[in-house]
Amino acid sequence: MTKVFETAEELVGLLGIEPQRVRLEWISSAEGTKFAEVATSFTETIQSLGPLRMAVAA
Repeated sequence: MTKVFETAEELVGLLGIEPQRVRLEWISSAEGTKFAEVATSFTETIQSLGPLRMAVAA
């Protein structure tokens, strides 16, 4: 994992967002099938997590 993504993942956790709600994939424009598979898989993951529940800052 790249350092930038690790930092972003850490920030997401500090914000109280499940890390499963963030995904980084390197996909070439020639990989349409892979893009569709990743998009479908990520959509299923997000749907299984349900609505984002974040506390509102005062």
